Amino acid sequence: MDIISIIKKKCQKEELTKDEMTFFIKCIVNGSIDQCQIGAMLMTLYLNDMTNIEVSNMTMAMANSGKILDFKSSSFVVDKHSTGGVGDKVSIPLVPALRATEEDFVIPMVSGRGLGFTGGTLDKLESIPGFSAFSFDYKQLFNIGNEFGCFIVGSDDLSPADSILYRARDVTATVDNSGLIIASIISKKAAAGIKYLVLDIKIGSASFFHSVDEAKTFGKQFVLVAKLMGIECRALMTRMSAPIGNYVGNSLEILESVNCLKGEGPRDLQNLVELIGGHLLHMTHKVNTVEEGRKRIAESLNNGTALEKFKQMLIKQNIDEMIADGICYGRTIAILPMAKHETKIKSQSSGYVKKINGMIIAEICNKLGAGRQFSNQQIDPAVGVQLLVKIGDYIKNDTQCIILYHNEIDLDKSFLISLQNSIELTDKVVQPENILLGIIDCNS
Repeated sequence: MDIISIIKKKCQKEELTKDEMTFFIKCIVNGSIDQCQIGAMLMTLYLNDMTNIEVSNMTMAMANSGKILDFKSSSFVVDKHSTGGVGDKVSIPLVPALRATEEDFVIPMVSGRGLGFTGGTLDKLESIPGFSAFSFDYKQLFNIGNEFGCFIVGSDDLSPADSILYRARDVTATVDNSGLIIASIISKKAAAGIKYLVLDIKIGSASFFHSVDEAKTFGKQFVLVAKLMGIECRALMTRMSAPIGNYVGNSLEILESVNCLKGEGPRDLQNLVELIGGHLLHMTHKVNTVEEGRKRIAESLNNGTALEKFKQMLIKQNIDEMIADGICYGRTIAILPMAKHETKIKSQSSGYVKKINGMIIAEICNKLGAGRQFSNQQIDPAVGVQLLVKIGDYIKNDTQCIILYHNEIDLDKSFLISLQNSIELTDKVVQPENILLGIIDCNS
């Protein structure tokens, strides 16, 4: 068996066997494959798609490519994952809120960096001085999970094949393929010992999926593969026609996450935290209804227990105690990296905000340094955007609607024009829309 033959076989649209997929993953981990061959394999899997059997086999091989966390049997090991979107910072307040709500929950969130236009949770957390996403080995993660109950990290010990493929997908235009996405997510979750998982499938112009039918097809395949891996999974299809919250950008999204943990975050962000947390509490039979679970999560955000849990989590992850305390209880903005310049962008007409094009906002932020154009590129954590309006707001001509935070002195004028055009107005009243578009589980 050799990698060139496997690539040729998939190029001819033939189904790869379990042994062939396992061989490919082993070659990635032991380094007996060229980077160009990884790229070629990813591209042929991307262009020719994978069958459910291939996705399952790839997921299993990736999960078994490294260590497996096995927490104490009395724990409920839970997690969530989002397909990603502009301004999606839900994981950061959700993890401590869940742990503050249930002491027998373990939330071992092994997250990733940004892919494509989506900001990575780890990139955001690394805005905090001293935060190092990949500073813990398998044994340390096991101990933190058992003793403290939650963490948000990156790990090359868990599904190391995914860590390699993750970086390669980001720079080979193979991010948005359902089979590769599913194998990546579930392999990491299985290796982290997850037993209950909520998948947040974003649908809209600021996400990967633009239609409910497309998302439903993906969700059904995801739930099926998760079940084969021994994970009880529920997929929530949520609307994302605009960025989540009021901020886009790494440091800015940490600032907003802390506000959410104080019960002072934007309503759309807190709604998502409550919704996903409520479903996890319901799946684990901690509550009788999702609504009851939502109320318990909201309580942890409003009474300070989630914020304190976040502070303690930062300390457990080697953040200096004074910095962790300052982030949570002091002037957060004084600790995080902030941009040297800000440019205010105004509306050129009056009307109701019909649409906020998150993709345009993300692209401009990435071009200014908030994202990566190549795998080892350093991110500028201070770059970002503050939205001063939400969908449904009525604004008058010449109203400030966006603030762009940047470190470059001379901005390309086309960036400002694009940001101005990212907000679409109408003369008709815009009604708020439900965030939840559907639920997919094993019985769907």
